[in-house]
Amino acid sequence: MVSLQDYLADPCGTLSIPYWKAKRISVPPGMDIVHHSRFCPQMAQGRGHSSFFRLMHRLRAVPRFEPPPGVVLAPLPLERAGEAAALINRCYRRSGIRVTQEEVRGWAGSPVYRPELWAGAFADGALIGSVVGEFDPEAGEGIIEWLQVLPAYRGHGIAAALTSWALEAMGGFADFATVSGERENPTRPERVYRACGFQGDDVWHILR
Repeated sequence: MVSLQDYLADPCGTLSIPYWKAKRISVPPGMDIVHHSRFCPQMAQGRGHSSFFRLMHRLRAVPRFEPPPGVVLAPLPLERAGEAAALINRCYRRSGIRVTQEEVRGWAGSPVYRPELWAGAFADGALIGSVVGEFDPEAGEGIIEWLQVLPAYRGHGIAAALTSWALEAMGGFADFATVSGERENPTRPERVYRACGFQGDDVWHILR
């Protein structure tokens, strides 16, 4: 495990995940996580291979994006955990990711839970998008952990509006923010994050 000092010197190039999470989980047997600077294609031969970007935001200037007409951004309370879980499951169906209402509620017991970093996008009262942010007080790190918008509502700036909401909130207490995502995701989340001010060129390869 890297030291906090080393992590803060280069968060996205030092670890593939946030510092608080790296302290609590281990790489599963049979999996290797390799930074792009140490990766060569031969490493992936005969193995499952995926790659993820990891970006950082200094929180010094956060572009503001407003949702389109008919969509309202508002805090996402735990009382709507069932709707949040259903939204995540619909949006990540291609990746095979599933969460339960109980799991979403359980995130409130995490040491990085900050309710003001949870926001929803609502159309006619229905939850059509959401962002779940976190904050690690030890590292001073804000984290965009979940960002999702229903397919029918994509392409209208809702994801950027949700991201800017979370970043503005983080600016009140975090020193920086990080985010990661699948590079081959057809929804192109990296484009959204860069529009919101995230920067960097770190890529991590997952070999199974």
